This record gives sequence, C-alpha cells and structure tokens, in this order.
Amino acid sequence: MLRRLDRFLSYEMKVSEFLGTLIILAIPYGLVGVIWTYTHTSHLRDLHGADLVVSFLGSIVCWPVLTFANVTMT
Repeated sequence: MLRRLDRFLSYEMKVSEFLGTLIILAIPYGLVGVIWTYTHTSHLRDLHGADLVVSFLGSIVCWPVLTFANVTMT
C-alpha cells in the first residue's frame, strides 16, 4: 500500500499537464456553481453595481459552503 502511495506521490507532471488537469476539474465545478447561483438568487436582489458582480462571482466560487449553510439554517 505504501509503495503505491509513494509511486503516486512521486509522479512528475509537466506544467501543461497540471494546467489541463485544473481546467478539467474547474469546468464542472464552475458549471455547478453557476446553476446553483441562478437557482438561489434571493440574497442578490437588493444589490447593484460592483456589489452585485462580486457577490454573484463569490456565490459561484463558494457554492459548496453556501449549500451547507442553506441546509443548516433551515
């Protein structure tokens, strides 16, 4: 088991492989964040301008935390 873990952790990646992996992981995360934000817009109703943009983008990035907060606040 430790040999497999050591082999996995010692794998070297090129920068392009690392960036490709990040993009592959970021696309579904961002899509779920956009869908979640569009279906939970009650906190954005009174905001305007830069506050609205920052809060909207923050909701997309922080959707897992906001989902947990919605569950525990009800």
